[in-house]
Amino acid sequence: SELKEEQMKSQQRIQEKQKKMQEVKQAVNTIKLSAQTAVEDSEIIFTELISFMEKKRSEVTELIRAQEKAELSRAERLLEQLEQEIADLQRRLTELEQLSHTHDHIQFLQSLDSVHQSASGIKTDFHPFSISVHHHLSFDGVRNSLSDLKKRLEEFCEEEFNKIPPHAAAVQIFSLPEPQSREEFLK
Repeated sequence: SELKEEQMKSQQRIQEKQKKMQEVKQAVNTIKLSAQTAVEDSEIIFTELISFMEKKRSEVTELIRAQEKAELSRAERLLEQLEQEIADLQRRLTELEQLSHTHDHIQFLQSLDSVHQSASGIKTDFHPFSISVHHHLSFDGVRNSLSDLKKRLEEFCEEEFNKIPPHAAAVQIFSLPEPQSREEFLK
């Protein structure tokens, strides 16, 4: 009878161990499934973040190119205006040079009046010092803003990643204590 009792206890312990083993196997499957879902979700989130950042990069590039185009157009107009004024002034200088060699006083006075009238037609609606040419037009503001954004984004990511616990699995397997004696082993 004592033997039967021991057999029943052993059988009961076997069933308990098998049940525990089944629970652990189920926990392993749950962990694998949970980890796979977390990996897939994180891939989707990172892909969306990358797409968002690429869109913003494209928008910033377009803004820079638009500003570059506007400044180059302004510079081209200024160059054309300056070239025209130089040509007009050179033509006037040539006329004055020719006039200086005229010995006929009447022709001199008529020509001088003509040169004066053509000189008044020369477009000089700006003062040479009022021309603002940005020799070193800089996009440092964009660069500085983007550097600040990068730094803040890196800091934010570090803070958020540090919030993820190292044992992020939703299911934890508790290790069973190792039996120290024959009696503990038979339990």
